[in-house]
Amino acid sequence: MSQYLLGIDNGGTMTKASIFDSQGAEVATVGKRLATLAPAPGYTERNLDEVWTANCQVIREVIEKSGIDPRDIRGIGVTGYGNGLCLVDEAGNPVCNGIVSSDNRGQEIVNEARRTGLEEKIFALNHQGLWSAQTSTLLAWVHRNDKETLDKARWFLSIKDFIRMKLTGEAYSEVTEASSAGLINIHTLEYDRELFALLGLEDYFHLAPRCLGCCDRGGEVTAEAAALTGLAQGTPVTGSMFDVNAGMLASGILDSSTLCLIAGTWSINEYLVDGLYYGYNESTNAISKAFLPGYYLVEESTPTSASNFEWFLEQFLEPDRPEMKKSDLYDECNRLVDSISPEESDIVFVPYLFSSATHPDAKACFFNLTSYSTRAHVIRAIYEGVVFSSMFHVKRLMTDGRTFERARLSGGLTNSPVWTQMMADVLQMPIDVLQASELSAQGVCIAAGIGCGMFTDYASATDGMVKVKKTYYPNPERSGIYQKKFAAYEKAQAALDFFHS
Repeated sequence: MSQYLLGIDNGGTMTKASIFDSQGAEVATVGKRLATLAPAPGYTERNLDEVWTANCQVIREVIEKSGIDPRDIRGIGVTGYGNGLCLVDEAGNPVCNGIVSSDNRGQEIVNEARRTGLEEKIFALNHQGLWSAQTSTLLAWVHRNDKETLDKARWFLSIKDFIRMKLTGEAYSEVTEASSAGLINIHTLEYDRELFALLGLEDYFHLAPRCLGCCDRGGEVTAEAAALTGLAQGTPVTGSMFDVNAGMLASGILDSSTLCLIAGTWSINEYLVDGLYYGYNESTNAISKAFLPGYYLVEESTPTSASNFEWFLEQFLEPDRPEMKKSDLYDECNRLVDSISPEESDIVFVPYLFSSATHPDAKACFFNLTSYSTRAHVIRAIYEGVVFSSMFHVKRLMTDGRTFERARLSGGLTNSPVWTQMMADVLQMPIDVLQASELSAQGVCIAAGIGCGMFTDYASATDGMVKVKKTYYPNPERSGIYQKKFAAYEKAQAALDFFHS
C-alpha cells in the first residue's frame, strides 16, 4: 500500500495543501489566495472563518487532484507564518479577526519597551527582542485597546495552531513557534508567568495552550473535519512547526555549516546553532528553538523579498499586457535583466514596500533614476534590491566571524534562474535549489512522517525526502562589481535613516 503525507501551509498571501509520498515526491499541490483586511493603517487581518473554509477547500481539492485514497494519508503536518494572533473561545470559534504577521499596530508598545528597559528584562527570559506582530506584543495591544474581546477568549493560537485545532478539536501550541512568540522561557521551554506579568498580562496566563514538540501527536481528524475536508477520520495531526523551521528542515539542513535562505513574501535568512550565544543588543538576530533537539535557529527576516517584484509586476506590467500569461511575463523580465550587465546600471532599489529592515518608518524607493533609465534597468534594480536585502541580513548573521560552506535557497525567487544566479554572485557561495517547490509543507510532512512512524528520525527522513534540483556556482568575476553595488545599497539605507530621523 502506498503511503502519503499531507502538509498544510497558511502563508502571508496563500493557503496551500500539498501531498508528498515517502520518497519526497510532490504528488499534488492546490493553493488559494486569501483576502487580507486592512481596517486601519498598519493593520493586517483575516477573517478566520474564511481561512478555515479556504483550508477545507484546498484539502478537498488536493485529495481529488492527487487521485489517492485519503485513508492512505499516514499523517498531517500544519505550518504557516510565524506569530500574529488568533483568539478563539472554548469551542474553538474566533472571537475576532486573526492578526497576520505583517501587522504593525504593536510598534508603539515595542518602542515603549525599549525606552523603559522592559525589553531587556524580557530578553533575559526568552532571548527574544519584541517586534510589532509578535504574539506577545499583540496580546498586550489587545489588552490595552480591546480588553472586552480578550476577555471572551479561551486560547491564543498561531495560524497553524488554529488550523490544527479546527482539524482535531484540540488546542495546542508548538515549541518552535512558541519560543519565537515571546511568552516561553527559552531556558525551560515552558510558558512563563513572569513574562506575562512584565507585559501586563498576568491575568491571562490561562490563555496559553499546552505546548507540543514538532513530532508529537496533536490530535486526530474529527468526524466533523473529515466531512468538511474529505480526510479520513482519525488521521493523526502532528505538532509541526512554523514556516521558518519547516523550510530549513525541508532544505535538509541538520548542522551549522549551511545557510538557509527563503525568498518569497519574506526574506528569511537563518542557520542552526547549538547554544544561546547572543546577549541583549549583541545581535539583532531572532533566536528560537529549532526543530532539531539541542539546537536553536538564528534568523534575520523582513518582508523585503520577492513580493516587492510581484507588486511591480501587478501594477506596471500586467495591466499593459492582459493577453500575456504571468509565466510569460516572468520570462520577459528575466530576459530584460539578463540583457544588462550589472555594471551597466547604478539604479538602487530599496525593497521596503511592505516593511523596513532598518528604520521603522522607511519606505521603498529608487535612487539614481535618470531619463536614460529603461524598463530593463528598473527591473534589474528590483532583482538586485531583493538580493541585496538578503545580503544585508546575511552580513548581520556573520558579524561574529561565522562563515558558511554553501546556502540552500527556496521560495519564488528560485523560479528565475537569472535571479538565483544573481544571489550566488552577490553572496559568492554555491547555492542549492531544492527539488520540491513547497518547502514549508514538505518540512511539516517530514515531522508528520516521524510522528506517525514512517521515519525513525530527522536524518533518515531528510535522506529520503530532500532532493537537490540544481546547484548555482558564483561567478568570481562579478564579485567586485556586486561588492561596489551593495555598498551603494547600504548608503541608500543610511539615507532613508536620515530622511526619517
